[in-house]
Amino acid sequence: MSVQIGRPDIAPIARGRLMLACRLGELPAEVLEPKDRERLVYDFWAAGWSDVEIATRTRMTTYTTGRIRARLGLAAHPARERATA
Repeated sequence: MSVQIGRPDIAPIARGRLMLACRLGELPAEVLEPKDRERLVYDFWAAGWSDVEIATRTRMTTYTTGRIRARLGLAAHPARERATA
């Protein structure tokens, strides 16, 4: 039995599968419950990602990413420079 998490227009998917899909950038983070979005932001932040990087991967705005990070009491990471070939 699978439990529907998030928006009703998404087929029932197990919570862990939703988290993984959002972590990989396959689904927007808006399909997650608020606590799961917080966990997603925290995990990427703990890995050293900036708000822009997190927002890009999770398909959230940088404003939303920063708001969630601030609510968690986390300092912003500076954007990392990308290597150019």
